Amino acid sequence: MANPTPPVGNTPPRKHFFQNLKLWHLPMRERVLALHKEITRDDGYRGFDTISLEGTNLTLVECESNRTVWEMDIPAHVCNKSGNLHGGAAATILDNLTSTALVTIAREGFLDSGHVSRTITMSYLRPVPLGSKARIECDVQAAGKNTANLLGKIIVNGKLAVTCVHDKAVFSIKPAAKL
Repeated sequence: MANPTPPVGNTPPRKHFFQNLKLWHLPMRERVLALHKEITRDDGYRGFDTISLEGTNLTLVECESNRTVWEMDIPAHVCNKSGNLHGGAAATILDNLTSTALVTIAREGFLDSGHVSRTITMSYLRPVPLGSKARIECDVQAAGKNTANLLGKIIVNGKLAVTCVHDKAVFSIKPAAKL
């Protein structure tokens, strides 16, 4: 049986997908939607984060500097056996959507090379039932050239259900050294 994972030495170096998007000429709302589309509708990628957002009717309802607000339905494939949003699915949803708030303040030379989660601290305050409509509020608390701190909330029926504090490491593109 062939090994499906190529050896590390044979894997060509890849740019972080974020570096290829070139979003900076787009208005803020279109930048956010372009990032979301890159994650959820890329024919060459079908990862856990993509699957968790399928069939949710996810809609961007607010977009301003340092903030995005989304609404989504809670379908069965993101729920646990008790019929509530699974904690891991909540973490994945907030991981993806809090990152969209960073795009609202990104510009060429600042937050334009991608970022990766360092920590995500979740607090589950009440259940998010199957079939409910959730509001997801995502805010940038602080962002610099090396790190960013984001806050995410899942609200159902006007009540806070899940929160997260999401710390990210920010990539930078350094100019190539001259020989």
